Amino acid sequence: TLLAVAYLWRPLSPSRLRWPVGHILPAASVLQDGVSWPCDGSLHHEPFCVNQCTGHGDCHVGFCRCHAGWYGQDCSRKRAGTEMEPAARAHAPAPTYLREVDAGSNLVAATVYDMPTAYTSRMLQYRHGGDACLWRRFADNNDSFVMLTTYSVEIYMHEAMLQSDHRTFDPEEADFFYVPMYVTCYVWPIMGWSDHPWWHAPIGELRTAGRTRGETSPTRAGPMAPLLRFPSPFLFNMITEAHEWLQQFPWWSRRGGRDHIWLMAHDEGACYMPTHVFNASIVLTHWGRTELNHTSNTAYDADNYNLKTDLRGWKGADWQDKMAGHPCYLPDKHLVIPAFKIPGHAIHSPLMGAPPLVRDLLLFFRGDLGSGRKNHYSRGIRQKLFHLAHDGNWAERHKIYIGNSETVPGPYSEYLARSKFCLVAPGDGWSPRLEDAMLHGCVPLIVMDGVHAVFESILEYDSFSIRLPEADLARVPELLAAVPPERLLAYQRNLARVWH
Repeated sequence: TLLAVAYLWRPLSPSRLRWPVGHILPAASVLQDGVSWPCDGSLHHEPFCVNQCTGHGDCHVGFCRCHAGWYGQDCSRKRAGTEMEPAARAHAPAPTYLREVDAGSNLVAATVYDMPTAYTSRMLQYRHGGDACLWRRFADNNDSFVMLTTYSVEIYMHEAMLQSDHRTFDPEEADFFYVPMYVTCYVWPIMGWSDHPWWHAPIGELRTAGRTRGETSPTRAGPMAPLLRFPSPFLFNMITEAHEWLQQFPWWSRRGGRDHIWLMAHDEGACYMPTHVFNASIVLTHWGRTELNHTSNTAYDADNYNLKTDLRGWKGADWQDKMAGHPCYLPDKHLVIPAFKIPGHAIHSPLMGAPPLVRDLLLFFRGDLGSGRKNHYSRGIRQKLFHLAHDGNWAERHKIYIGNSETVPGPYSEYLARSKFCLVAPGDGWSPRLEDAMLHGCVPLIVMDGVHAVFESILEYDSFSIRLPEADLARVPELLAAVPPERLLAYQRNLARVWH
């Protein structure tokens, strides 16, 4: 492993670092995505590109170099005046986006902006590690496989929107406009490891190799330690410049941005989005925090948007003033969407076809319990519940399992499938525990005051879940044991319908 790391960071000639002009590929990206073991360039496999350039371009570690006559981020658009492909013209119906749209129909049409590559494909070229930012990739033998990575929804959503039957190439007939930006891919793993892309904010202190997540005191630094940057000002400038770029077209001003859709999938979603963009647009997020006067919930200092940093002389130095005055989420116009989950994650779920298990556990949660973190991680919910369960011997007395992989070992999916209720609590911001519960037919016990869960603005959550105030954690065994069997069955039936 050490040999491989040393090899990945060996110097490369400039000719190998650039393709095409303006797209600089760091050594780790070149050698990890598309280059097979032994990483000496002798064996290659297919690298990832959005929709693999739809067969009309060559993929260069995330960037599509389109063939003659084709253009767009996935090379799916053909230049006006050129002939249709023979197979499509002779043997297949015209794609949806080429059909005439009846103005009186209920078909919703959306345009996907071809954003500058700095916001999308260049992110993929700068990422470190073949799995980073992706929901799918290729193995050494070119077999494709899906992955369970935390922030993969950005790439998935972009590909899905580009392939959608609702996509239109004519902005005049579009009901919505999707603005693809790989925000989370930039925050992790690019920021702090790569020196580009860069949006007008200074590099912070060294992030030390030995630091525990959430610690403020450094331990030791090593040659591979990344630089710590505070992403909030970078992202503020990044979104602001993307908004400025949109102004060259008439579509934003046509409805004041009300039909423009942005995806903000990082831990605290749109909390520090520029106010003028947030208030105008539709936001898709995982973090449905509704408080107007909010402070950062993260225990990870680099992501804390309330920390004061001296940016005098830098563009966007007043970003904290310009992100103030809005919540992280507006239920009447924004939407909390699910995190991406692969089918194998729910292998023991009866909703996925597995044999039903006896639900002998009253409540289950396994995950980060805030050990070594700051006290406000998860708003203290996970920590407090763990100590209550441990000190009160809830596992033996009530069949309530609260722990991590060391204290509650075994198949995660099986525990979920055995549980009547499953805890949904935040982490540094959003956490995909609602998705885990729903996928396994486990009734969600939601403990996060003032935060909407997935699709809560459009679903009747009272019919399939229980919401508990954070102040009532000590009453968990009493309240759950009081749920009569017929009510639990109703929750489960409604949950199955919502899941479907």
